[in-house]
Amino acid sequence: MNKTVLIALNSVVSATLLALALAQAQTGTWKSIKLPQDDERVTGMYCASAKACVIATSVFGGAGHLYASDGQKITATLLTGDTTLAAKLGTIGEIGFTGLSKVGDKLIALVDGAGTSFVSATGDFTKAASWSAIKIGVLDGGETFGLNQQMGMGEKDGRWVLFNSRETYDSSDAPSPGALWTPLWSPVPPGSVPSNFENLVKADPRLCDSDPGVSVSPHLTQPAYVAPDLSVMLYPSGARNQRGMETAGICISTDGGKRYYRVVFKGIEDGAGPLGVTCTNPNRCYAFGGLNPEPESGFIFLTTNAQKGADSSWVKAKLPTLREDTIFYHMFFSPDGMNGWAVGKTGSSSAMMFASTDGGATWKDATSSIRALASDARLHSGYAFDAAHLWVGGEKSTLLTFGY
Repeated sequence: MNKTVLIALNSVVSATLLALALAQAQTGTWKSIKLPQDDERVTGMYCASAKACVIATSVFGGAGHLYASDGQKITATLLTGDTTLAAKLGTIGEIGFTGLSKVGDKLIALVDGAGTSFVSATGDFTKAASWSAIKIGVLDGGETFGLNQQMGMGEKDGRWVLFNSRETYDSSDAPSPGALWTPLWSPVPPGSVPSNFENLVKADPRLCDSDPGVSVSPHLTQPAYVAPDLSVMLYPSGARNQRGMETAGICISTDGGKRYYRVVFKGIEDGAGPLGVTCTNPNRCYAFGGLNPEPESGFIFLTTNAQKGADSSWVKAKLPTLREDTIFYHMFFSPDGMNGWAVGKTGSSSAMMFASTDGGATWKDATSSIRALASDARLHSGYAFDAAHLWVGGEKSTLLTFGY
């Protein structure tokens, strides 16, 4: 048997195994991991290996946590967002964590309630000693970062970009107490950034004039997307509680966040724009949401040419019949980029999970596989180490795994 035939056979076998793993994940048995307390909202996960994972949580009016897990149980508490940590970071009260992002060799925990924070780990992420929490730096002009939610961070060639709710910043210094950050983008007055935005948008009407990020309660886990290497950045427009342009769609940047351009989604009511955005590579990106009680209000849009920015083409994904008040809160894919899951809620607070095997073009309802473990919990997060090792999390300390 020649080498070409062997490669073809291996490809067929790999594709078959992957399809079987996905089918099992949609119909097989999920497990529930018990958290140390019952009132946490699981907001993010990241695994260095299948059984070496970090879990992020937030608590309404309380302290969030970073936990380590092997997929079967919580193995350690890595960090607690209590008043002691908040004071160290220059804020009061308690803080939560609304996501995890790998940038270079660092795993960054996005903080809610202390915009001046830089919480990160290097080395073994599942060891408390690997984590540090410091002030991210100072803001040019003497202003403060406030208590805003951190929504993303990236770095390229020594330039860092921080995406906070309502504004983005950049710095030529690595995050540290002495780093100097400059406001980069917040086009809605008063105090528009850039300061000449009104003239810029007159010269180029495609520029996006919506507030960066989306803020609803509880705070979203994918309200903006920052590629780790800054190759693409995007955030929703025309969403609830968002200032500025009300046209439903997305704002997209391909120049490291210096300029964002609008892409309008046809058929989506203004004020009901996306609640989340994510990408699997610099060209393949997604926007999703749904706010109205009518079933047809839930939607997923995708593009395969995001690097074209304002000229990128977005199409609406094919969804199964939706129940009333369906809302997508979070989307995640396995490393192959083809097998994906979208989680959220239907009705007042029932869990919902959809699955895709074609890169998000079409979706099937996979809620039945998790309903017994999360029937009354809205889902806000998910992660796939691969197509056979899955994580889903949400309210009421819901943390589910598959493949462990």
